[in-house]
Amino acid sequence: MVVAEDTLIKQELLSRKLASTGDEILIRHQSQGLFALFRADVRRGKEIYRRYIIKQVDSDEMGRLEADGLATLGEAGCRVPTTHGLIQSRGGSFLIMDFVETGSKRPGQSSFEENLKSLYSLRRPSYGWKEDNYIGTLKQKNSFHDRFADFWWQDRILPQAVMAVEKGYLKVSDRKVMESLVFRLSESWKLDEVGPRLVHGDLWSGNVIVSAEGQTYFIDPSVACSHPEQDLAMLQLFGSPLDVDRELFEKLGLPPGTGERVPFFQLYPLLVHVNIFGASYVNGVKEVLRNYR
Repeated sequence: MVVAEDTLIKQELLSRKLASTGDEILIRHQSQGLFALFRADVRRGKEIYRRYIIKQVDSDEMGRLEADGLATLGEAGCRVPTTHGLIQSRGGSFLIMDFVETGSKRPGQSSFEENLKSLYSLRRPSYGWKEDNYIGTLKQKNSFHDRFADFWWQDRILPQAVMAVEKGYLKVSDRKVMESLVFRLSESWKLDEVGPRLVHGDLWSGNVIVSAEGQTYFIDPSVACSHPEQDLAMLQLFGSPLDVDRELFEKLGLPPGTGERVPFFQLYPLLVHVNIFGASYVNGVKEVLRNYR
């Protein structure tokens, strides 16, 4: 972070009354993934009495949509960090959130299950969402659909497949195979019986954090009304320290067969990874297509 932005963030924390005049505010780099994260420690005397995470995002729109997604999850009963608005800068935008202290020796399984129960408790009117949002750095299309297959194909698989073909990672024939399997398997598995449910949308293990008190928090959502198995499959894509098994599916009231369709639901995040990170994820996509031929 450059000095000008460091100064800007300190000024914004003071003007929003997230810190007080006379406090020492120390801003340091926390981590770097798709987006840079900074931690702001607010010290009074020798005591750090407030901590914030400052996430640098590509645009005000991206920051607003992430904050809206977190608010939506919170309203549904999930634990999420509190947001404190956006800071606008020529170098990008910065989303201010409460810092969640981690380091618990407890796995947070019970709290994790409570979050998911709250998330999937209500059947929603339609698949989709009120506006487009983001999955990672990519725009995520959202329209409203009555059928899961239409939503999954038109708003999830097709845009990513087109992008992957244009970049030369996949062939047009691969896209046609995807279209066939989405509609064929959605009907065969009767995926509409569960109905549209609010989902996190990008629920890999890195977006599930456990506080020092053992409470599970969800971060970095890509919310929409979809099928719960989307989240559950995503959790298993890179491994999860939390249990995602038949016992969990039963607690969530999901039908028999849940957990047997993991590759189908992992096709979307695999395509996203192809389009963000490149050819190393193409084999994963091809394996899904071979699995359902």
